[in-house]
Amino acid sequence: MKKVICFLLTISSLFYSCKEKTKKSTYIKKKVIDSAIVYTPKSKLENEYLNFNSPEAINRIADIENEYFNDYRLNSSKYYGTQWYYSVGLSKDLLDSINVFQKYALEKNDIKLDSMHCTIFAVKALEAGFGKEFKTVEKHHTKIWANRERAGWSLGYILTKFYNWKAYLFISKNSNEYDACLKNYKKDKKYHVWKQPNIPLTGIFDVDDDKNDINNLLNLNEFGWGFSNQGWHTWITRFNYLKECNWLGAPSEKHNLSKSTPLFLKTKFTDYHDYNSHVIIFPPKKNETFINE
Repeated sequence: MKKVICFLLTISSLFYSCKEKTKKSTYIKKKVIDSAIVYTPKSKLENEYLNFNSPEAINRIADIENEYFNDYRLNSSKYYGTQWYYSVGLSKDLLDSINVFQKYALEKNDIKLDSMHCTIFAVKALEAGFGKEFKTVEKHHTKIWANRERAGWSLGYILTKFYNWKAYLFISKNSNEYDACLKNYKKDKKYHVWKQPNIPLTGIFDVDDDKNDINNLLNLNEFGWGFSNQGWHTWITRFNYLKECNWLGAPSEKHNLSKSTPLFLKTKFTDYHDYNSHVIIFPPKKNETFINE
C-alpha cells in the first residue's frame, strides 16, 4: 500500500511540475512575440534648425516605421505600398471570391488603411518638422502649381525660395545629366528641373570622388529633404543615412507575394546607387545668418 501511495505521489508531483514548466515557457514565448521592437530609435537631440524642428520630423518617421515593422511581424500593418495594391493587392486565387487587398482590409476591420509611396512618406516628416507652418508651405505649392501633386523638386523649390534652405547636388559621372548639371552650375549655380523653376545650389559633390566631404556635410545635419534624378524619387536623410519608402512594400509577410523588400528602407547615402543624381536640401541652423533673395 505504501508503494502505491508513493507511486501516486511521485506521478502527481511530476504532472504538477511539468504543467508549471509548460506554463512558464509559454508565457516567456508569448512575451517575446508580443513585445514591441524598436527598429528606428527616436531622436533625443536638441533642435538646431530655424523654423523647422528636426527631432519632430525624425520621430514622426520613427513612429511610422516602428509601427509598421512590429505590425508586419505580428500580423499586418495599416501601411501598404501604393504600387503593391496594383501589383499584388488586386490579384486573387482561382478559388477565392475576393482579392488579396479585400482580404487584407477585412483583417484590419475598421482600421483606416494608409497607402504609401515615396513622396507621401517624406512629406509626413516635413509636415511634422514644420508644424502649423506646413499649411503655409501648402499654400505656396497651390499658388504655384494649383492642384498638382507634390513632388520632391516642387517642395524643394519652395524650401529654398521661401524658407532659405540650402540645396546641394550630388552627382555621378555616370549620370545622364552630368554634363548638363555641371554646365548649369557654372552658368547660374542652379539645378535645372525640366520645364519647372530651377533650384539654387549652394554646392556640388561628385558621389564617387567626394565621399569624405559628403559624409562630413551629412553628419552636420539631422534632417535633409532629398530627391533623385529630376524628382523620380523622393526621400529624406537622417545624418548620413537615406530613408525611403518602397511603394511595392507589402503590409505583412503573408501579403508579400512578390517577395519585395519592406515598405521602408534605410541605406547609407554613399552606398545608395539606385539613381546617379541627387539633390539634398538642408534647413538653416539657428546660428546662421542669411539673406532672402
